[in-house]
Amino acid sequence: MKTISVKGKDYVPVSERLKYLAANFDYAIDTNYEYFPEQKMWVVKATISIKKGDAEWTYSGLAQEVESGNYKDVNHTSALENAETSAVGRACAMAGIGIDGGIASADEVVKAINRVDEVGEEARLKLLSMLENTTYEERQKEQLAIRIDAILKQEDYDKAYNNLLANQIEDKDRIAMGLNYNQSDIKKALKSMK
Repeated sequence: MKTISVKGKDYVPVSERLKYLAANFDYAIDTNYEYFPEQKMWVVKATISIKKGDAEWTYSGLAQEVESGNYKDVNHTSALENAETSAVGRACAMAGIGIDGGIASADEVVKAINRVDEVGEEARLKLLSMLENTTYEERQKEQLAIRIDAILKQEDYDKAYNNLLANQIEDKDRIAMGLNYNQSDIKKALKSMK
């Protein structure tokens, strides 16, 4: 079977596992799924029944995928499909197809590597809270809020956090400037404080 090298290790893609299965066995694949709306997560169970002669074996695999809020991410529209592919790949691995030391497929390993630095909803809410205490004008805040909502990687979170931290105004300065202010008022007030 063809393999894909991921971080120096060879892994068999699900497509190769399925080709092998089709070339060597009579089989049937059944998939069932469940959606968890609070987590925006799909869980899929794939069951493969393999027949060879008079014998029949059944293997299953489970996988989950979380829907992404980032329209550039494949899980924005295809989380269920990705979970199904992974579940089928794992069921094949349980049957001994396409494994060499581990049951993960190339697809799963690549997804896991890309997921390592994902930022959760709680972290994005922290950034949005910080945004409220910055010197940005309202229009800028609206645009930045949209960008913050799409942050998934730790590196992007760190950049946003540092930028917001640099643009925060302290409560004493906010009180001195009044509750209703715009960026030009803030700049004037800050100049006068120097």
